[in-house]
Amino acid sequence: MRWSNAVVRASVVALLAAAALIPGLTAASAAPAGATCSDVTLPVSITAGGPKQYSMYGRLCQPSGGPSKTIQILIHGYTYDHDYWALPGFDGKYDYTAVANAAGYTTFAVDRLGSAGKSSRPPSALVNLLSDAASMHDVVTAARDGSLPGGPYGKVLTVGHSYGTAAAWQEAAQFNDVDGIIASDLGHPLGNIQGLGTSTIPALTDPRLQPLVGLDAGYTTTTPGSRGPLFYRLEDTDPAVLAYDERAKGIGTATELGTIPLYETATLGIRVPMLFVMGQYDGFFCRQAGKGAIDDCSTAATLAAAEKPFFPLVPDFQAYVLPNAGHDINNELNARDWFAKAADWATTNFPPQG
Repeated sequence: MRWSNAVVRASVVALLAAAALIPGLTAASAAPAGATCSDVTLPVSITAGGPKQYSMYGRLCQPSGGPSKTIQILIHGYTYDHDYWALPGFDGKYDYTAVANAAGYTTFAVDRLGSAGKSSRPPSALVNLLSDAASMHDVVTAARDGSLPGGPYGKVLTVGHSYGTAAAWQEAAQFNDVDGIIASDLGHPLGNIQGLGTSTIPALTDPRLQPLVGLDAGYTTTTPGSRGPLFYRLEDTDPAVLAYDERAKGIGTATELGTIPLYETATLGIRVPMLFVMGQYDGFFCRQAGKGAIDDCSTAATLAAAEKPFFPLVPDFQAYVLPNAGHDINNELNARDWFAKAADWATTNFPPQG
């Protein structure tokens, strides 16, 4: 069944309106309206075909009509966890998962290995872009073979944010096992990363993160107060969201940051349709932010012209620019505009029931 744009948008509006009428409803305290969510842990490896000695947690949400035949696997970025896809509080305003569920999709928002979430934290030196791709391949396989509840799922979309997009690209290029990709907040070339480098510190130096079990000196986080300038366009951000982000910041590893450039080669081998999404003022990749990046993010057409050459084998490459937004587009004031675009693209190309 193919949903029209009007039906998708109407469902989203109805969902958000219903949430606004229920006092205290948050993404953390309740599932999206009509959806059923559960906690799932899967065994995963950190090398292709290696032993599955680690555990990856994910929040699995089924739409009101039951499991879809197409699943969206949601992969967060550096220093985030699965909550990036359903920001707790704020009456669901920043809840990508709810919009996807309303459009009919099963979603599985994971905590990548080594995050501050509920997944395993191996020694930091073992957590890098290749290990992330291997562990995500195990998740994709579980979705296809029925190991993930509600499956088997006939089609798999990966949806990435920033470093999570790099993991999705590396996974798709290396294993060729997904049907489509929604890529957000990552571009070519690697862009203006000087700010991230100077704002990265060992996680053990942050008193709030010290209680995390198993951290070694290679686990990293951002310096206090740096997340606004790094990840947001402040003019398009609720100060309360930014304050929450600072309080809830997580961790990554130095080896993840060190292996990020691998994605620039990986994208040459991707062979599936892609929606490529960027905030107009992304400080890492867009010249509009004035921080030395070079992509022209003024329109979808200029962004596509800049980025499509890095995806020569992608059969259907579509770009979308979220106006006025920075790097963390899920948490910007107009986040629901891109949520609706993602739902429109997915239902047009990969209908939830196949």
